Amino acid sequence: TNTSTYSSTFSANPTTFNYLLDYYADNTAVITNLVDGLLENDSYGNLTPALAEDWSVSADGLTYTYKLRKDAKWYTSEGEEYAPVKAQDFVTGLKYAADKKSDGLYLVQESIKGLDAYVKGEITDFSQVGIKALDDYTVQYTLNKPESFWNSKTTMGVLAPVNEEFLNSKG
Repeated sequence: TNTSTYSSTFSANPTTFNYLLDYYADNTAVITNLVDGLLENDSYGNLTPALAEDWSVSADGLTYTYKLRKDAKWYTSEGEEYAPVKAQDFVTGLKYAADKKSDGLYLVQESIKGLDAYVKGEITDFSQVGIKALDDYTVQYTLNKPESFWNSKTTMGVLAPVNEEFLNSKG
């Protein structure tokens, strides 16, 4: 089996594969097969582990902590291993999405503590936003209020990781 080619049919031509900024269905239909988030949906719509191997929520429903798989890697388009996926990649991804006013930002802007204020320019220090890399393999989100459906948002491109070195190399 040739695994170096990804084939798909489209209802329209994809316009971008920048999963952090785009929320157009014809693009995300492809991207969901190329980039993992913390969780994903199985064929029945149930949330299952993807980059997160385990997760927990605080008793007050405000803090979600995800433990990442240590075997997750970034790969080049040629299939060469590029770097390990780290918790900081999720922080980098959300900051980029916020700075560039992602189409999908509305999904999380009111959810994550401080994100709305950052997007509106009321605060300029992204470290005040409720996402933290606690260590290389632990990412934590702090919400404004409990959301029983929060985990479903982790499947969305706006919360996906990006490798900072790669991002900086592409501008």
